[in-house]
Amino acid sequence: MDRARTKVLEVLIRWEKRGSPMDPLFDEMVMGDPLLTDLDKAFARELVYGVLRWQGKLDWIISAYSNIKPHRMERAVITILRMGAYQLLFMDRVPARAAVDESVKLAKGMKKHDAAPFINGILRGIAEQRKEISYPDLQTDPLHHIATLYSHPLWMVRRWVDQWGAEETIVLCHADNQIPPLTIRVNTLKGSREEVINQLHDEKTGATPTLYSPLGLVIPDPPSLTTWGLLQGGWLQVQDEAAQLVSMLLAPQPGERVLDLCAAPGGKTTHLAQIMEDQGEIVAIDVSQAKLRLLQENCRRLGITIVKALTHDATTPLPFPPGSFDRVLVDVPCTGLGTLRRNPDGKWRVKEADIPRLQQIQGKILTQAATMVKKQGVLVYSTCTMTSEENEGVIEVLLSEGKDFRLEGASPFLPPGCEGLVDSTGYLRTLPHQHGTDGFFAARMKRK
Repeated sequence: MDRARTKVLEVLIRWEKRGSPMDPLFDEMVMGDPLLTDLDKAFARELVYGVLRWQGKLDWIISAYSNIKPHRMERAVITILRMGAYQLLFMDRVPARAAVDESVKLAKGMKKHDAAPFINGILRGIAEQRKEISYPDLQTDPLHHIATLYSHPLWMVRRWVDQWGAEETIVLCHADNQIPPLTIRVNTLKGSREEVINQLHDEKTGATPTLYSPLGLVIPDPPSLTTWGLLQGGWLQVQDEAAQLVSMLLAPQPGERVLDLCAAPGGKTTHLAQIMEDQGEIVAIDVSQAKLRLLQENCRRLGITIVKALTHDATTPLPFPPGSFDRVLVDVPCTGLGTLRRNPDGKWRVKEADIPRLQQIQGKILTQAATMVKKQGVLVYSTCTMTSEENEGVIEVLLSEGKDFRLEGASPFLPPGCEGLVDSTGYLRTLPHQHGTDGFFAARMKRK
């Protein structure tokens, strides 16, 4: 059997069993496999994330050729069918015959001999009649049309149509299905963005300055991250442009004491240290020791010395006296619906019931964070999602419970040109289909 396809099948089956994010699993099982070539790994990446990106649409197409609905099929069988259908419909360089034959071999290799003819028949039908597939009608059934054709869960589409209307929801779903370019932040402790652009030019690596962040670069065709000298040498940090703006909104000053809650793996933590010129103190708290180790490794790579990492559950009282910090950043765990273009597994991993559950956690963390802010200190709350419950819903509870904090409009604290990213209330709000960034929300508050 083809090793790359076998590995993809194993990864997708294990991901569905675990229900956890794909990225760590893919890195462990594929990128860490010494028997896979670089071409094998690139093929596996496209196939794994492509299947996840288009899973809803693939299942609809498979259903058109099967009397058994996908949710009733054995996990291995439906996964092989999704892989084969994706190769037939989205990977032009894979011959149709190879996509079908290799899928049948996978079934036999998984001891699914009885399913092999079934898989063969469905994939051959798709290969021969792919242009004849029909979908729910946009006019008579807009929710199912959008969910099916653009491969998003129905509950997600329903919420977005209620919020923005069908037309804008289609644009958003389309943006989610695009593979985003790599976005990086320049480490100004090492040099300027202009210096990095010149070095990239010497390497013949293309780079475009980001539209909103003065520290960001878009790299359309990056080298391998594990061997990229500028990255490994600490000149660069992988980070979406919208995430860069969150640290700028906190605007810490050199010499201050800053608390960063839910900090790992450290993208915003290291950016705060940059802004502070590596002077002062940042206490970075996370519940995961493993992720904090990644944060500490990022600090070492970037040459940052002022970060102190601490393992703690931020929903419980923090081990500091009240008012211990000049500024506090709270980047809470959330549904992550603003990052689906980078994490397509989130479409199927996140459930609507997660929203109220996470909202409770977010409220507890924000309450603990608020006690840590000095008088006249600053508190920034951020998420990478787009649900009102997790965003303004959490902020409004804090503001209504007491008179300690007041909301500050985000515009004065962001780089020039970011005015269009701030809504009428003063919240920072970015959207993939409008701004070309991940979907982020952030609120800046000041203690009276």
